[in-house]
Amino acid sequence: MMKTRFLMLGFFCGLLAPARAQDTTLTRLLRTNAYPLTATGAQLAGTGWDKLRASIAESQLVLVGEDHGMAQIPQFTQAVARVLQPAAFITEIDRYQARTLTRLTAEPGFPTAYLKASPGALSFFSWNEEYELARQLRTQQTQFIGIEQVGIFTPGRFYEQLAGLVKSKPARAYLQQQSTAYQRHDNAQFRSGGQAYSMLGQRQSALDSLETLTRAESPEVRRMVQDYLLSSRIYRNQVKGMGNHQARVNLMKRNLLEALRPLAPQPGQPLPKLLFKFGASHTARALSPWAGITDVGNLALNLADAQDAKSLHLLVMGKQGTQVGGFNPDDPSKNVVPFDLTKEPFIKPFADLATGPGWQVFDLRPARRALLRDKLEVANQLLENIILGYDYIVIIPAATASRG
Repeated sequence: MMKTRFLMLGFFCGLLAPARAQDTTLTRLLRTNAYPLTATGAQLAGTGWDKLRASIAESQLVLVGEDHGMAQIPQFTQAVARVLQPAAFITEIDRYQARTLTRLTAEPGFPTAYLKASPGALSFFSWNEEYELARQLRTQQTQFIGIEQVGIFTPGRFYEQLAGLVKSKPARAYLQQQSTAYQRHDNAQFRSGGQAYSMLGQRQSALDSLETLTRAESPEVRRMVQDYLLSSRIYRNQVKGMGNHQARVNLMKRNLLEALRPLAPQPGQPLPKLLFKFGASHTARALSPWAGITDVGNLALNLADAQDAKSLHLLVMGKQGTQVGGFNPDDPSKNVVPFDLTKEPFIKPFADLATGPGWQVFDLRPARRALLRDKLEVANQLLENIILGYDYIVIIPAATASRG
């Protein structure tokens, strides 16, 4: 209903007011509420950071929405975490990757050998800056919570974990054999730039065998198998063009609610401070700007509302530069791709005002209030959804790819 209302409002008002007036009002609101931010690694300063820090301090749940693969965003998130001091970090990996990340970050250094053997097995945390974020959170005694479906790059490691848990010797031998075969296949895909990953190519007979062999195993093993089967189905349907994004988002919501239950075990007990970091499509207050459905960000807003607390929704975007575009373990230069969003309508109003070498923080709340009170028209639907969905947008003028 809300989306329909704004679409109709934008259409009829567009007949009455010239586009130049729309642009002028939005530009004035953005310029009036723009603040500079200076970033030196994970150290942030300036009036933009002062503004953000005050909002973070008064929030119970803070969500960072990003375009993946930029070194500056996990460094920005480190600064957010130092202010928030979250009890848990909720992110776009699966629960089994989160357990592995917890184990590995207790050890010194970057897990080079682990990732050489299984590229991409930690998803985004396979990159140096993301891993440093995880290490800082570990020192802050922050719990890692992964709510995503089983990672598409992880069958080798996943089957290896299963093999270590099963009691049946035939099941263990089968799982170890499959683990080796899947890892070998996926490593070859990484090195060749292919995308025919094991999880996408598994035959139904292999999935049936996995379920049959583990039917008499522990509840933990059976849960892992069901997680894997559901994830495989979601990936396969996406590849076939059958969508299934809604099923993926619904799964993340269920996983989030399940993971939060131990953090507030008593009825009426408030949730502790929580930090979220996901792709930008997942973290908006209202509808996902890109997918047009309610996502994790909307659930977080409702959880905060239910305990009379605040959720803060931050969008961090690079204006142009480079980002990660692969997981090649041998030649990191093959993973770096350029990008330029300066002409994209959803970011152009911010990019046009962020002309210097420094970062810019835009407080979107005044523009959102104007939009909701029919004082502002926005010609681009995606831009309108961003204003409705986020409290701040942070623009990085020249982003650089995370190091792998």
